[in-house]
Amino acid sequence: MNTTNTMNNYSLIIMTDDKQVVLERILQVTRYRGYLINGMTAKVNTGNNIATIELFVSSDRPISLLTDQINKLVDIKSVRVDNNASMLSTAKECSA
Repeated sequence: MNTTNTMNNYSLIIMTDDKQVVLERILQVTRYRGYLINGMTAKVNTGNNIATIELFVSSDRPISLLTDQINKLVDIKSVRVDNNASMLSTAKECSA
């Protein structure tokens, strides 16, 4: 039986306060909401104690379900979907 995989890839740019527990909360929400984590990068601007997390996820669910929940977490400054990154990864998969 051949099933079609309809997973969509997303890249989230998350700005947070630089606190250790924030990353753990983001990963927990991501897992609870049923998104597969494909990769992640994190950087801290020590001048203003703001961390930037780029989270690469995939799911057949709408990404708004995840971004809405991450935005509700304490210490989150902003969450945005980087459409350029998700389009690039989709184009790479199509050409493979």
